[in-house]
Amino acid sequence: MPFLKALNGHGPKASDYNEWWQGGGLGYKGVEYNIGPSPEDVVINLHNHQDYVTTPLWNVIGVIKGHIPDEVVILGNHRDAWVAGGAGDPNSGSAALNEVVRSFGEALKAGWKPLRTIVFASWDGEEYGLLGSTEWVEEHLPWLSEANIAYLNVDVAAAGTIFEPRASPLLNKVINDVTGLVQSPNQTVRGQTVRDVWSGKIATMGSGSDFTAFQDFAGVASLDFGFGRGKNDPVYHYHSNYDSFAWMDKYGDRGFLYHQACTQLWALAAAQLVESPLLALNATDYASGLGSYLDHIKPSADNLPGNTGFHFAPLDRAILEFQEAAKAFDAYSADLTSQLSEDVPWYHWWKKVRLWFQIRATNKKYKSIEQAFLYQPGLDGREWFKHVVFAPGIWTGYAGATYPGLVESLEAGDVENAKVCSDSNTPSFGLY
Repeated sequence: MPFLKALNGHGPKASDYNEWWQGGGLGYKGVEYNIGPSPEDVVINLHNHQDYVTTPLWNVIGVIKGHIPDEVVILGNHRDAWVAGGAGDPNSGSAALNEVVRSFGEALKAGWKPLRTIVFASWDGEEYGLLGSTEWVEEHLPWLSEANIAYLNVDVAAAGTIFEPRASPLLNKVINDVTGLVQSPNQTVRGQTVRDVWSGKIATMGSGSDFTAFQDFAGVASLDFGFGRGKNDPVYHYHSNYDSFAWMDKYGDRGFLYHQACTQLWALAAAQLVESPLLALNATDYASGLGSYLDHIKPSADNLPGNTGFHFAPLDRAILEFQEAAKAFDAYSADLTSQLSEDVPWYHWWKKVRLWFQIRATNKKYKSIEQAFLYQPGLDGREWFKHVVFAPGIWTGYAGATYPGLVESLEAGDVENAKVCSDSNTPSFGLY
């Protein structure tokens, strides 16, 4: 409160701006909620007392081996909480993970064996900087680079009623497919699905949860989803001791219906990726996404000095070529899928063998798409982040940024570095 009061009379009031800049409830204490800048004679003396200890972290990993050992789908959720409760973050996701594991276990008891290998991960140390998942990804990077198809993350499964997915565009189709198979807990119209009440928006990948190391460092197509708070939902006490079972039971998800829906979505997404002979990925969606992302960031070049213009034409051409190749590749994949149902006589056995090798080669190309956008030297000033299309914004924390290296260079007025970043955004795919 002394910090807030020190700004009284300095700069405009928060109430002068939009709804996101409203003053709080300390007016009766003499806080006027001016936004500064602070006066020169205000000095802050901050002393941080911290007990530093070294303590072990424990990831819990479970594996169901599939018929194809070098094609792997990973499902993950972190187990550690910022507070004593953590009913939403992360226990709602942990409950969903346990139920997915239980359901797959029942299928195993019934004699099922998945086509591809499934890995279940309960991460530790997420709240301390994504430590558990990051260390695991770095340790298993060679294997992940060769085998991992996708990483499916659920952090907060239920803290409200609004379905909020974010994903690599390769997985957009999976999300759209499974949302049409799960009944919405909000049955305003009988029989409506999650897709019927969902806005259809799929956000870009940033950071803030355990998909970060998979997507931004290892180049593994990732998604993260759950049900978040809508404007009419009860307040979610994020990272607070009020994020308790009592709050969840009484306000957050009465009847735990959204927990159930998220679990079903997660299990179905995994099953689609694990059991489809042709990987349930879509290159066309990725190519379309690249075009829309580029259109969105083009205004970042508007403030460059007049004699230092930057031309997006090479990127536009590269994206157009990728779009054409992606459409042809997805069509080829669909044709292979249709051949699986053909009744081939036994004496043409070689056609089935040829089809198998064609499917294997096609799936390998699908797996390679995300990795093609890795730039091994990394982004300027944060070399650990290798992905040239997706990264957390350098100043926005969790929020995702697209073409981060290019945008940051343009905002800094460094046209030459922007050209280098542009070249790194135009990999050669050889899809078709």
